[in-house]
This record gives sequence, structure tokens and C-alpha cells, in this order.
Amino acid sequence: MAVAFEITAPIAMFRRPYTTTSSVSFSVPPPTAVAGLLSAITGINNGSHETAYSAKYWDEMIGTKIAISIINPISWYSTTINFWNLKEPQKSPHIRVKHQFIRQPKYRIYVHGGLEDRLRYHLEKGTFIYTPCLGTAYSIAEIEYLGYFPLTSVNKKEIGLISVIPLPENHNIKIDIFASKSVFRDTLPFCLSVERQFLKTINTIYTPSANEKLYLKSWEGLDVTAYRDEYIAWFPAW
Repeated sequence: MAVAFEITAPIAMFRRPYTTTSSVSFSVPPPTAVAGLLSAITGINNGSHETAYSAKYWDEMIGTKIAISIINPISWYSTTINFWNLKEPQKSPHIRVKHQFIRQPKYRIYVHGGLEDRLRYHLEKGTFIYTPCLGTAYSIAEIEYLGYFPLTSVNKKEIGLISVIPLPENHNIKIDIFASKSVFRDTLPFCLSVERQFLKTINTIYTPSANEKLYLKSWEGLDVTAYRDEYIAWFPAW
């Protein structure tokens, strides 16, 4: 069994770690951001009261698998934000920083194993311990619980996926480019240590929204299951 919920907000921003002066966003919430979201909903203490860089919630993620679908088509919005200039306030009290946001984002998150039962309890009750957001703290989000569904195996050779595809290191995945129409590829941060040290990335393929499926001619190496007559691909378990 697995749980599914949709999350939306007026804006979202998942900053690419290599951007500094101008903040540029991933199109998809990286697994690291989803882990933070799940820990916020379930109220896992990250240990930051002991050390500021602590991320002890990663210990609780072991055995959890996720899948991600883009529901609303990706639409970009760029603006500047006024920050207090704490480094050199004598020169200027403010500093303006460019930001790239996703406009009206909506994603569907599927969760299996690990935190599944605890997450289901809070989703059904609507008792989120910490405020859910999409990336930045000011991207406050709304969550709609979709339910609890069985994992159904898939035996078809050719399938159309509505989710982001995590590419295994050794795979034999063939995409029907013409049928899929729009295909994008990105490398996302996958997991961190409890000291917030970067551990692993994962290559992904996706379409701009779930309205455009990713059609595969072969999908050897993928963990695929059925969701309400649609097909999704799971990221590896943390």
C-alpha cells in the first residue's frame, strides 16, 4: 500500500545549489525537498536546537520510497527580493537578489514504506506539525490528501508514465520521443547526511505536466506500479 497527496502554492522555489547571487530553481521538488516536507508534516525533530546544521530527520527516512508527478504545467516567474544587507550594512541597508520562481505549482507525491503509516495518520487528520512549504519558507503550501492505494504490479512492455522517471545507474530504458512530445532531463539532489552533507544525486526525466505522459518502449530497471489506472515510477528507497 502507499499514500498519495497533492501539494500546491502560489509560488515555489527549489534553489539549485550552484546558484549564488541569482537564485535559480529546479522544475521538480528534489527528493531532498520532499524528505523535508514529509518530516515537517509528521513533526520529526531535526535537532537544530543542538546544532544549526543538524538534519536528524534523515535517520527517520530509511526505507521510505517516493514518486513525484507534475500536475500543473511548469510556468516560470522571475523577480527580485529585498533582503537586509547584514554583511555590509554601512554601504547599503538592503540588497536586491534575483529569484526564479515556479508560478502556481502543483505536484502529486506518492509515499511507500518507512514513514508511510505516520504520514497517513497526519494526512487523514490534517494535523501537520510544521507548516508545509514548497522550497522556501515563504512558499506556504496547501495539501490535499488523495488516499491510500494498493501497489499493483505492471506486466506491460510498453507503458505511459505520469510521474518523474528516476534513472537507475544500469538501465535499459527506451523513450518514445515522438509519442512523449516534451521530454526534459535534470540531475536532482537525492539525499543528505544528518549533518546536511550532500551524499548523492539522481538523474531524472520528466514532462512539463502529467497531461503529457512519458511513453516508454522498454523500462528494465525501473520500479513501476499502477495508480488509478495510471503508471508511476518510484525513486529508490532512502
